[in-house]
Amino acid sequence: MKTVFILSDSYRRDHLGLYNRAVHTPNLDRLAATACVFDQAYVGSFPTGPNRRDVMLGRGPAPGCAFNPWKNLEASETPFAHRLSEAGVCTQMITDVANQVTRGANLMKGFQYYLVNRGQEGDGYSCNQDVDVTCRLPKELVRYGAHGYGNVLLNRARRRIEDDWFAPRTFRWACEWLEQNWKRDDFFLWVETFDPHEPWDPPPYYVDRYDPGYRGRVVEFPPYGYHRRLGITDREVRHLQARYAGECTMVDHAVGRLLATLEKLGLLDETAVFFTSDHGINAGLPGDAGLVGRPWVVEKDLGAWLVGGSFALKNPQWLPMRTGTMRLPLLIKMPGQRRARRIARIAQPWDLAPTILDLFGQKAPPERQGESLLPVMRGGRRPPRPYAFNGHYMGKTHLAQAMNAEWIYAVWPGGEEPPWLIDLRRDPKQLRNAAARHPDVCRRMHDAVARFDPEPFRNVSNPWTTRR
Repeated sequence: MKTVFILSDSYRRDHLGLYNRAVHTPNLDRLAATACVFDQAYVGSFPTGPNRRDVMLGRGPAPGCAFNPWKNLEASETPFAHRLSEAGVCTQMITDVANQVTRGANLMKGFQYYLVNRGQEGDGYSCNQDVDVTCRLPKELVRYGAHGYGNVLLNRARRRIEDDWFAPRTFRWACEWLEQNWKRDDFFLWVETFDPHEPWDPPPYYVDRYDPGYRGRVVEFPPYGYHRRLGITDREVRHLQARYAGECTMVDHAVGRLLATLEKLGLLDETAVFFTSDHGINAGLPGDAGLVGRPWVVEKDLGAWLVGGSFALKNPQWLPMRTGTMRLPLLIKMPGQRRARRIARIAQPWDLAPTILDLFGQKAPPERQGESLLPVMRGGRRPPRPYAFNGHYMGKTHLAQAMNAEWIYAVWPGGEEPPWLIDLRRDPKQLRNAAARHPDVCRRMHDAVARFDPEPFRNVSNPWTTRR
């Protein structure tokens, strides 16, 4: 079995041309035309680091705790790559995600080989005194502090051609690896790029596709929060959206290069190809509630967080996580597949480890909370999943959500905020808390998420059981 697993960080589902023809992704569209398309794929543990644990382990950190925190893989934990490697499969990771490997994380654990394209997100790996690292924006409009943003400018100064950008170079390396290993009977190649994560700085011709001739202020790495309260104008937000869409198109072009390499080598028809993300992004788009970044909390008075690199929170306001961040693209092309199969059953990241192991004829460990997607991809029936579950830890504060195509229910077991219910059918902009109007829906969804993630709810009663 040959498998290529592509993970593109912060890629909104609605920025696949499959769902939105305003975004140019011809290569991913062609992949989708011969793949299983999971229309109800959702985030599990949020954000980047917790998601990688979901994918690699297929479960939460401990019995009764469903959602992973942001921490390294422990010595006692066995990611799926380790199981494949022990079974004799050649496993290779190629990544440019700085907080996955270069900042002390060990999320390459279990891979026999890993290659890191350094420099993303202000990763400091080289300096040059001739590069001007002065930030031209006020710190209130930049997520990073001066040093971190200076590193972004240093790393960017090396760019001359498209392959100098991160995603194109990472995928180029993946293509080179395939050319060197195409004769192998079995391999698992993990290709991971931080794009379209901010800073949104693709080559200018990608930006001009969506917002030609723009001459205004460029906000490419904003703090998390409400863009108007941050002082980002509606026009600047439209340009921000163009830069994000440009990054998605750049990623699509890089994916197309890899698919063309598989085809050139005669591997496309015999290789399983995955494409997914860890979460989306808010960009002031419909349904984002006026937010940019991926805030699950803001400073209440400011309406923002991570301003100028500061993590401080004096008066936090915790936020529900909406569809722009919680819906995922998930495409899986099976060997020999010729036609698309649209799958409505809910899928989540902890299903991916059992699915990959199943592809290679390996059994998933019994402690998993995900399940292989292969049976439903092959047309088999499985019991429906009424909800997807999303969660995040920040210090002692825990957010747990249940969601589907109709509702989002968000609850903080510690009582930091009252529960939220978003009615996606009647409130597509996702602005109103409809919990008081639908106590029966809240009761059912609260019970569901408490059963899925029982430990944080151990001493928390359902607040909706006595309401009518």
